[in-house]
Amino acid sequence: MAEAAKVVTGIGKAELHRILVRGYDLNKELVGHITFTDMTSLILRGRLPTANEAKMLDALMIILVEHGMVSHVIAARLIYHCAPEAMQAAVAAALCGAGSVHLGSSEWSAKMLVDALPQETKNPAYDEIATKIIDDYTTRKQRMPGIGHRTHAEGDPRAETLFNIAKSTEIYGKYCELIQELSKQSSERRKRLIPVNVTGAIAAIALDMGYPWQISKAFALIGRTLGAIGHIAEEIKNPMAAQIDLAVKQALVYEPVRT
Repeated sequence: MAEAAKVVTGIGKAELHRILVRGYDLNKELVGHITFTDMTSLILRGRLPTANEAKMLDALMIILVEHGMVSHVIAARLIYHCAPEAMQAAVAAALCGAGSVHLGSSEWSAKMLVDALPQETKNPAYDEIATKIIDDYTTRKQRMPGIGHRTHAEGDPRAETLFNIAKSTEIYGKYCELIQELSKQSSERRKRLIPVNVTGAIAAIALDMGYPWQISKAFALIGRTLGAIGHIAEEIKNPMAAQIDLAVKQALVYEPVRT
């Protein structure tokens, strides 16, 4: 008789009297003893962070919690207005908007960086690598993810903050150097500042911390989950979704096209 296939996980297991997470007893060793930031590292990397890693990870999760009345949180408010019994649907609506245009470009920026500069590369020539990346995106007529920002055209203050923390925690490494070189060369070519934006900074820092490129978007999703819930909490106290809905209806021009 063939042996049954095994499904193996190293993350967690629930037993009769305890819950294990990465080998730790949830109630006896984690809750009340570590922070949510520590837990994030434990879940994603399988180990607790160093003090410097914890400071950097905390910043990555805070930096994208809030950015004003953007489309993601408007979507959350509208969905909550339609289905107040399902807050999770409203939060999901906000997170589903994390893509290549807004919020979610960190993963594509990280992929761009790691494809051009593999982790094992020693003594990289940042200027040459950056030139190749820019030439490639120029040829394909595509925007480089993680570079440039419409609102923060004079420099994304969030990216600057993250890079400063990365330097103070000694996490700033080759991927931070590379994306800064991309910004420098892009600015020189266009004769105006093309800054590294916050998702580009997250991408570079996450790679320098050793996270795979596919995980870099996680920090945006974790932070924006809290942000979306904050907007829903405000919507409960100070409803505005109905006003948004009315404003759209009042601005709507009906022009049917018949073929």
